[in-house]
Amino acid sequence: MRSHPAIGSVLLVLIFVGVGVGCKGEQAVTSNGAKRPNLLLLVSDDQGTALGCYPAGWGEGSVQTPRLDALAAEGTRFTRAYAPSAVCTPSRSSIYTGLMPAHHGATGFQAIQPDVKVWGTYFAEAGYRTGVIGKLGAKPVKGFPFDFISRSDKNDEGARSLQWHVQELDAFLAADDGRPWVLVVNFRDSHWPFPTDGAPLDGEAVEPHDPASVRVPATLIDAPAVRAEIARFYDGLRRMDATVGGLVDRLESRGLRDSTIGLFTSDNGPPFPFAKTTLYEAGIHMPLIAWGPGVTAGSTRDEFISLVDLLPTCLTMGGAAPAGAALDGRSFAHLFGLGAAPAEAWRTALYATHDGHRVEPDIPSRSVRFGDWKYIRTWSDGLRFENFVMRTSDAWRAMTAAADAGDTELVERMTRFVLRPTEELFDLSVDPLEMNNLIADEAHSAALRRARELVKATPLLVQPADD
Repeated sequence: MRSHPAIGSVLLVLIFVGVGVGCKGEQAVTSNGAKRPNLLLLVSDDQGTALGCYPAGWGEGSVQTPRLDALAAEGTRFTRAYAPSAVCTPSRSSIYTGLMPAHHGATGFQAIQPDVKVWGTYFAEAGYRTGVIGKLGAKPVKGFPFDFISRSDKNDEGARSLQWHVQELDAFLAADDGRPWVLVVNFRDSHWPFPTDGAPLDGEAVEPHDPASVRVPATLIDAPAVRAEIARFYDGLRRMDATVGGLVDRLESRGLRDSTIGLFTSDNGPPFPFAKTTLYEAGIHMPLIAWGPGVTAGSTRDEFISLVDLLPTCLTMGGAAPAGAALDGRSFAHLFGLGAAPAEAWRTALYATHDGHRVEPDIPSRSVRFGDWKYIRTWSDGLRFENFVMRTSDAWRAMTAAADAGDTELVERMTRFVLRPTEELFDLSVDPLEMNNLIADEAHSAALRRARELVKATPLLVQPADD
């Protein structure tokens, strides 16, 4: 599975590892004489906020993720981190470029524009050795240069193996050439299809999540098939969590654990209805955890963070902020205790975009989150929305059967999902699952006007031609 051409993808745990093996000479120091950290970026796939340390997240915290929960307890947890898009390729391309999809060009499953500068190039110019392990999720392959590549296909035996990931970490560390390094690791564990065997850890059996104990989001229905599918999804997440622990343990055994600063996130929401491929909170609201030396311990932050902020944050942490680069993202290292606060105020609104997901027709939508408000504008032209999740999800099949059996409330909810409203406005302070569209409520007309203005005026979104 290992190769050494150029390529890119994203696993969203970013871990900054303090200088140790492989940080020698001039390149190992910043302009102010401080040692430059190595950087390890770990990114989970299709996870959203399904994480034990996010008790109000997708599934309400019934998933077992003890290693990440422990890292969150010793560091800083962000409550308002968002993907810039609801599917992997645009989202991961944004991580690698620091740009919104409107600016890097991969608004769906396309390649980024040829003139866009990417992660590997930024870090190579900064004197870093670069690497990627696991899934690749951006195009074109040759447009994302890395010095070390150990890629996995979804059908590879090691693609969801703890042992394989640790072995490849060892291989990357063994290729030391004296430069500080930045490594991206991408996990597949929570991407469909979910495990059916409890997700044993390299042959060691574990007790599967109990379907009776999972918490079903109110956007779905409480049915045996839905509970069973969520439990299998959680089994994959637990294996991913154990793999994160295995990587952190290997760094500790090499004497690097105490000099490691880490970040963890995901690329988009869970592959369930009303989540992945939609701009509802479940589709774009991400976990984000920072930990390590200097990171504020036991802290929770509620600033708006976007995945486009990861590149400038990593470069800043490495003492190599991209001077003059026109990035959409900003460094947020100061928010978890590392780096000086910028002079300008932090953002008060956050945007996201979605065009399509392998199923025609594409139905574009744009969103803005500001304060407790969430606004979604969709250009459906009366077309029926469909995504790949609806073709694979046991939950969607169970909901369809219940609707066919006469559940009128469910019929109405599913109809709104398929025949998407042109505008949706939600007050997340009282409606975090976005069940009550306030678009026609005159009491909220001021919020609606502001939302429309924000979406129409921002350069971060491309508006469909008919708007």
